[in-house]
Amino acid sequence: MASSNGGQPAPQMTLVSMAGAREDHTFASYIEQRKHRHGRQSMVMYPMLRRVFCRHCRRWSRGEDHTLTPCLVSSHDVEQVPEPVDELALEVRSCFRCAQEICEKTRYLRDEAPASRGRDTPLHQAARSRNLTMFCHLVTLVGEEGGHGLVVQALRKTNDRKETALHVAVRIGDRDMVELMLWVDPQLGQIACHYISPIYLAVSLGRKDIAEALHDASGPCHIVSYSGPSGRNALHAAVLHGDEMTKSVLAWSEDLTKQDNNGSTPLHFAVSVQQRPFISFGIFGTYTWSEKVPTWQLLDADSSMAYREDDQGLLPVHIAAMTNQNIAIRILLRRCPGCMGLRDEQGRTFLHVAVQNKASRVVSTACKLKQCAPIMNIQDEDGNTALHLAVDNQNISMVIRLLRNQHVCLNLRNAEGQTELDLARSRIREGFFFRWNPDKVIYRMLVALGAKHGNDYRWDRLLQNRFKPKAGDDAEARKLLEKEESDKLTSSTQTLSIGSVLIATVTFGASFALPGGNIADDHPNGGSPTLAGRWYFDAFVVANTLAFLCSSLATVGLMFSGMGMVTLPFRRLHFNISLLFASSAVTSLTAAFALGVYMVLAPVARSTAIAICAISPVVLLYRSAQDLWRIALVSGILYRRRGLPVWLMYSVQAVFGQFVLHLWPFAVIFGWAGYLRERRHG
Repeated sequence: MASSNGGQPAPQMTLVSMAGAREDHTFASYIEQRKHRHGRQSMVMYPMLRRVFCRHCRRWSRGEDHTLTPCLVSSHDVEQVPEPVDELALEVRSCFRCAQEICEKTRYLRDEAPASRGRDTPLHQAARSRNLTMFCHLVTLVGEEGGHGLVVQALRKTNDRKETALHVAVRIGDRDMVELMLWVDPQLGQIACHYISPIYLAVSLGRKDIAEALHDASGPCHIVSYSGPSGRNALHAAVLHGDEMTKSVLAWSEDLTKQDNNGSTPLHFAVSVQQRPFISFGIFGTYTWSEKVPTWQLLDADSSMAYREDDQGLLPVHIAAMTNQNIAIRILLRRCPGCMGLRDEQGRTFLHVAVQNKASRVVSTACKLKQCAPIMNIQDEDGNTALHLAVDNQNISMVIRLLRNQHVCLNLRNAEGQTELDLARSRIREGFFFRWNPDKVIYRMLVALGAKHGNDYRWDRLLQNRFKPKAGDDAEARKLLEKEESDKLTSSTQTLSIGSVLIATVTFGASFALPGGNIADDHPNGGSPTLAGRWYFDAFVVANTLAFLCSSLATVGLMFSGMGMVTLPFRRLHFNISLLFASSAVTSLTAAFALGVYMVLAPVARSTAIAICAISPVVLLYRSAQDLWRIALVSGILYRRRGLPVWLMYSVQAVFGQFVLHLWPFAVIFGWAGYLRERRHG
């Protein structure tokens, strides 16, 4: 519990417990007692307070110091008292004498507060500074002057933010101050400023204890305002703070499942935060954790919320799909199976929404649940299925997830007569692009799975649909495209040439600084390599030579591909050849490095040499990781949809092609070394 007495810890006894002990223990009766006793102290308030030191008057004060017996203040003294217009002025004041001075100096405890001070009354300042003792003195003085009604009037005044002192106390989380205000004015919790009630504010801040105090103080009929901004209520805020808060609010009132001004029910809010992401600096993206969001409790209280649309025509199941909340989707489908096929204003199911918003977890969940099979091929108002949308967005991960479900049809046509394959073909960009870009991978994947073009689509019309002019007529568009292609090739050539030139430089130097050194000049065969004749030396020389040749050829080819005077087709050809040679140069250089280290370390540290040779191919695996990953994904879908023979044929061809394309230097390197070894021993 927050401290409220000038930094002193709050006592255990509260006003609510005191009120429960004596039903006639009200602030109005307290004021009447003081009037009958001519301002003498009463034992009503002091259990709430501890002795605090007034740093302004340099004296101790506590709750029973409510006396109006001779405490004369001259006009000169009043003029010297600084006007309490900020928190600091009230933080240092805590005695009854200071409260008298404040009441005499600041009439806006009863009148209108000045606009230059944000219309904050001393009660606002006392609440904001957690000065419970000063607050008690102030309300006592006002009550003795004008009775309980004047205190209520002062307590209900609002500042420029349209907040009462109770709102301030709730915002800073001072429960003692809140309970004191509710004891003074039990109806204060019914006042909603700017449509924000104190109980809504407490719930939105996650202060369950303060919210319960506000509810308990509302009396046996529990007449209290739950309203919030934009037509929301306390239940809208409670669902964002866990199931315990929501259970409490639902226990107070079951009439809070209404829609706000935007048409959102509390269920719309709950399903949007079922799993909350947090930032990760790892390489595997964003992680999430599951909140104890009360989706089940809301559906048990009013299951019709699952079928209510907001002002955009979105249902809770669409909101869950939009925010990638797969757990919420499972709960909704299990508790309200009828919401599975519900559509929004555009005819989209939650699966369409999930694909468009890249909600991978929701798409995976829908594809795994057997009950979702009927919606796999539902078409929206444009005739698009979820697969159409995934292909159109070139989202390869979504396409793969959908294709793993055998209920997904590959040849449905949308309103424009396009099948998924037609759409994939039209999305392939014209020009020179990486062959593993999503648009090309998706098209090849659909072809491998047996997808067909539409019956009313001729190939020339399909290409016309793909090659749309960008500006002006076709000639201008073609010139613009050629310029873009030329700039693209020039930029790519500059990047690739750095690597090829670097490899050529390294291998050239290694040819004249061979591992193991040379034989001394005064010995036979002086100047020759000391390790000559061993098989790994022969393999190293071949690998180094092959790396030099491939990098040199790549450099020459890149010179042609970077020349603007060469036509684009020849520039593309030279670039592709250079890319192949550069890749082969990397393979050869990796082999040369491993063999060179092995030659030097094998005689003295064989285990270390073998370990280095084992980890060196990591470079090659990284280079081919994307290709192998795509092959694995496509082959898995082929096995599900077309059976073992097709899967086996595709996998063997694809893997063998990768080996030939990237690892042919190993065959040359170790083949030649083996041939020389056999020849020497033969």
